[in-house]
Amino acid sequence: MPLMMADGAANNRAIAYVRVSTTRQAEEGNSIASQQSRIKGYADMRGLRILSKDVIIDDGVSGGVPFLDRKGGALAMDRIESGRYGHLIVMNIERLSREQVDAVQTIDSMEDIGIAIHFVDWWGSSINTKSPHGRFILQVIASLAEMERGVISERTRQGMEYLRRNMLRFTRSLFGWNVRKDGSLVPNWKEQDLIDYMVWQMDGNDISATAVARSLNKRGSTGKEGGKWQSSSVINVAYNDFHESRNDFPLPKNWGKRTWHRKEIVPENEKV
Repeated sequence: MPLMMADGAANNRAIAYVRVSTTRQAEEGNSIASQQSRIKGYADMRGLRILSKDVIIDDGVSGGVPFLDRKGGALAMDRIESGRYGHLIVMNIERLSREQVDAVQTIDSMEDIGIAIHFVDWWGSSINTKSPHGRFILQVIASLAEMERGVISERTRQGMEYLRRNMLRFTRSLFGWNVRKDGSLVPNWKEQDLIDYMVWQMDGNDISATAVARSLNKRGSTGKEGGKWQSSSVINVAYNDFHESRNDFPLPKNWGKRTWHRKEIVPENEKV
């Protein structure tokens, strides 16, 4: 189903998202009641309307769980995609996600369909993603998330290089690759097809990793171990530098029939 943009009539309708992971957090002032009260006060001051059914709560859910993998997070996104809302209000960015990459991808997905995200408490003040100040803050967060992604990718590449240099066997296969009996890796072309699809969607069509993960899960696609896709796993799989090793193998005869198939993988540092 295509995503619906928030319409004019929905401009003042908002969803309140509340999350608490532990009893300790509740005792430290982040209780569900406390978050609801402050979000309501913020909405009243800005003329935003929150119905009781539009208060979505994730109780006992860690901020390390990707937003769309939470029951409340998935429900919030379903409501947002209906086109009936113009705003999502959250106490602070940690209530949305503790992972920078996931937070940025979640925000990007909502921004794509015209939703303004409001953080009631941003280091003592409030921001929303439609204001100049809010957009600047998001650019900073996005830069940090990009650096985090680069660090993960570099660590993976170094680990693979270490195994190759020391002639060590791979005991587990990487998504996109199969392990031979001698411990070496060969491309799994079915999975490589999916990797190229991810990259094509994100780089070619400017689709967020959160939206890509959601699409893959809806059509029943799974990771190497059968788990659901998350924005972080999509990014880590799609942009893993090790996939450049695919250039050393002959392509299947039918490779290139799909729009997203890459004949050669260009290293990130060589792209223009």
